[in-house]
Amino acid sequence: MSLRAPLRVPVELRARTRWFRLAHAVGLDGLSLGSAAPDEAEGALDLAFHLPGDARPIRCRARVHEVVVDRGERETERAEKRDVRFLDLDEDGRARIERYVEERLGLNP
Repeated sequence: MSLRAPLRVPVELRARTRWFRLAHAVGLDGLSLGSAAPDEAEGALDLAFHLPGDARPIRCRARVHEVVVDRGERETERAEKRDVRFLDLDEDGRARIERYVEERLGLNP
């Protein structure tokens, strides 16, 4: 997993149905969602979101993966579809995300 910077923006996931979730972090490999994507969000999905201050949306194909949440809490530990991995992010989108992550994490000299 690449470095991910905090982010609070709506994300559109689309197959035959459209779902919206709030992203909590972004990196060059994908997004972390604040709540689980629905079980129906299977296979390659269309993804769209805006970086803060950027008028153009980032669009690509993505796949949702499960991650363990509430780790260490025996009664509540479970897997949820909260990790979104980019499948075909173009160079422009990649560069815009990279700039955002570097700025947000203070990695620019």
